[in-house]
Amino acid sequence: MKRYYLYFLALLISLHAVKAIFAQNNNSYRYVDKVVLDAGHGGYDSGARGNKSKEKNITLAIALEAGRIIEEKYPGVEVIYTRKKDRFVKLHDRAKIANENAADLFISIHCNSNPSTKPFGTETYVMGLHKSQENLEVAKAENAAILLEEGHVQQYDGFDPNLDEDYIMLNMFQSANIEQSLGFSQILQDRMKTTAGMYDRGVRQAGFVMLYLTTMPGVLLETGFLSNPGEEKYLMEKENQDMIAEAIADAVGDYKQLIERKFEALSISNNRSNKTVDRQTDKVYRIGFARLKSQKPYGHKMFNGMKDVWHYYENGQYCYTFGHAGSFDKAKALYQKAILEDKIKWKYLKSAEIVEFEEGKVISKTKAAGSGNIE
Repeated sequence: MKRYYLYFLALLISLHAVKAIFAQNNNSYRYVDKVVLDAGHGGYDSGARGNKSKEKNITLAIALEAGRIIEEKYPGVEVIYTRKKDRFVKLHDRAKIANENAADLFISIHCNSNPSTKPFGTETYVMGLHKSQENLEVAKAENAAILLEEGHVQQYDGFDPNLDEDYIMLNMFQSANIEQSLGFSQILQDRMKTTAGMYDRGVRQAGFVMLYLTTMPGVLLETGFLSNPGEEKYLMEKENQDMIAEAIADAVGDYKQLIERKFEALSISNNRSNKTVDRQTDKVYRIGFARLKSQKPYGHKMFNGMKDVWHYYENGQYCYTFGHAGSFDKAKALYQKAILEDKIKWKYLKSAEIVEFEEGKVISKTKAAGSGNIE
């Protein structure tokens, strides 16, 4: 009978994930503005143990440093932690933190272990069907934290992380974010290899409860093996922990740039197909009115009175525009109309510029209130 409850739970969580995705005003994964860093284990759950180390301490040190670097390098990105000190956090609460904050990316940081002392290197997991017994055993080890939670039988509807057959339930749920998760995991593996100097064991799939419960692209990073004496020593040294943290931060930056470039290209393509443009020149003119260090949702109050709000990224800033015209004269008319209608704050209009685009690239900028070309 328990199996039917498990299958029903899988369906409910799948529906919850879909609902959460659409709840983001169909703006899902246009940006990467919120990143959740999850330091694996904690408190009375030490995680994997080496001869001289505990997983929970290493993962926390890496997560805190990675967050610091992200905030320093990418000031527009908000970092959210599932824990910032040595305390136990239930797996479903970690996922809840990510979901309730509408995060754009979830990264769970762990250390690996194996009965043998020989395996070494880093690997990144995404939610999916385990293709080997080895992948399943890694998932079982990480999911075992469930058994430390009070009331886990009720909370997870009887799911037992030690039973192979219970993973059938998890495999019923193929994450709606699998493509983005796989994309980020490969970026992360590349950075772990080049920045942290770790041996690349590749991207893998397995049934991790935490990834199963989150509603955004997410990965579980196994930084290295505490069961390997040499790698344990490497992971215990602060200098190396900092390099791993930097690899994670740089991967976030790479992924953020990739996602936003894709969305920018898609926006240009959609605007070109949905709007009337000058077919002879295939150029588009917009009214540029703001340059910001961080992004704003298109429903933000600063866009009141504006139509066809759109942005592009240039020199570390998000450049916002409104309107859409097929010629410079039509764009000028849009600007003058905006002044007459008085629906847009003057502070945005007084320094506005007419931006000329061709094939999605900025060609020129002209002060809207005058006639001088500024770029």
